[in-house]
Amino acid sequence: MKSIHTAVREQFSQHADYYAQSSAHAKGDTLDVILDFAEPKGTEQTLDVATGTGFTAFALAPKVAHVVATDLTPEMVSKAAELATAQAIENVTFSVAAAESLPFATASLDLVTCRLAPHHFQNVPTFLKEVHRVLRTDGLLCLADSVSPESEELRAWQNRVERLRDNSHVYGYPPSQWDAMITDAGFSIEKAADVRNAQMSFLWWVRPEKNPPEIVQEIRDAFAQLPPDEARKHYTVRPAGDDFYFSWPMYAVKARRK
Repeated sequence: MKSIHTAVREQFSQHADYYAQSSAHAKGDTLDVILDFAEPKGTEQTLDVATGTGFTAFALAPKVAHVVATDLTPEMVSKAAELATAQAIENVTFSVAAAESLPFATASLDLVTCRLAPHHFQNVPTFLKEVHRVLRTDGLLCLADSVSPESEELRAWQNRVERLRDNSHVYGYPPSQWDAMITDAGFSIEKAADVRNAQMSFLWWVRPEKNPPEIVQEIRDAFAQLPPDEARKHYTVRPAGDDFYFSWPMYAVKARRK
C-alpha cells in the first residue's frame, strides 16, 4: 500500500501545470481571508506550508519581510520558483519539506500560513505541533481549507467522494475538530470564518482526462443520491444541463501561539 506522502507526490508531480493555472488556487475568498487574518506589518519572517505553485506566498510577499514556501512535491516547488522568477518576486525562497517535519529552528518565525492543503496531510495534529514549534511566542497561524459538515453521515460521504476523485485526499475535518486540534496544539483561536469559494463545474473538477469513466460516473451518482435540500445547503449544488455546479465548504482560522 502506498504511503500518503507517496500518493501526494505522485498526484501533484504530474499536475503542477494544472495547479499553476487553477483560478480556484490563484485567487478566491480563502486567499482574501488569509491576507486579512495575517494583518502583516512588513517585518514578518513568514512560512507558507504546502505552497503548491506559490499563490499564497506570492500574495504575502509584498506585505512581509520574507517568505519561505515549502511543499512536499519537488515539481510543485520548481513550478512555484519558475513563477516567482517570471513575476520578479525576490523575497520568496523555496524548500521541499513535509508539513509534519518543518526544517526550521524553534521559535524562528512570526507568521505561518497554509491554504487549501491540510486535507492532504498525513497527520494534521503533528503539522500543528510543528507550526507551534517554529513560531515565536505570539506568532500567528493563518489557515484555510475545505472542511466537511458536522453531520457524521455527510462527513463520510464527502471524504469518500474526495478520495474517489483523488487518492491523495486524506481527510476533511469539520470545523469543530479543527478548533479542537488547533487548541490542543497550544494555540489561542482569535478569529474563525466559514468561507465559500466560487462554484466549480463538476466536469472540470472531476478531471475526466485523469479519472476513468466508471469513477466519474460513481462520483456523479454519489452527488445524485444526496437529498436535494442537503445538496443545496452544504454544497450549493446547481444543475446546468449535463453538468452541475457545486462548492465545498471552507473554514479559515487565525490562531496565536501561546
